[in-house]
Amino acid sequence: MNKLTLISPLGPSVNNYLNYRVRKQGKRSFVQVYMSNDTLAYRQFFIDYVKEQIEEQGWVTPEKGKQVYVYMTFFMDRKKKDPNNFIKVPFDALTDAGVFIDDDIALPVADRVYIDSLNPRIEIEIFESDSIGVFENMEELEEFKENNCFNCKRNIETCGVLKRLLDNRIIPEVQDGICEKKKPIKEWNFL
Repeated sequence: MNKLTLISPLGPSVNNYLNYRVRKQGKRSFVQVYMSNDTLAYRQFFIDYVKEQIEEQGWVTPEKGKQVYVYMTFFMDRKKKDPNNFIKVPFDALTDAGVFIDDDIALPVADRVYIDSLNPRIEIEIFESDSIGVFENMEELEEFKENNCFNCKRNIETCGVLKRLLDNRIIPEVQDGICEKKKPIKEWNFL
C-alpha cells in the first residue's frame, strides 16, 4: 500500500501566509503579493523533510487522476485557532516536494484537534485512494473502457471524453456509464 506518514510543525496560517505592498510603476500603483518570510522558511524546511521521507518510506507519486486522502491530526498551541487556516501552506509544500502532482486531487480529512502548547504540530498520514477520476476503482474504469472505448473509432490515448472523466469531471456526454460520443467501429460482413 502506498502510504506516507509525516509530522509537520505548525506552519504559518493563511492569515500570515502572504504579505502585500503597494508598488508604483510610472504613474500606476498596484498591489504586489508575496510570501511572508515565515512562509518561505517553513516551506523550505518542510519540502526538504518531505523529500527525505518520500525516499525513506518509498512513496510513489500517484498517477494523474488518482485521488489521495490526507488525514491530519492537529495539535494546536492554544484554543481558538482554526485548523482549516493551517492546511494551505503544507499542501502547497507537499505538492512542491512531489507527494502528488497537484493538490487538487488531495482530499483533506482532519480527524482530530488537540491542544498541546508544548509541542504544536500536524501529524499527517497520506494514502492513495482506490478511485481514479470519476471511477470508484480501476475495475470500474476498465469496464467503462471495455464497454465504450475499445470499440470506438476515437483514439483512447487522445480521447477528450476519457481525459475529462480521469480529471474528475462529471460530463453530460456520459450517462449511466455509456458514452454518447462513442463512434462505433464498422464491422465488415464478408458473407
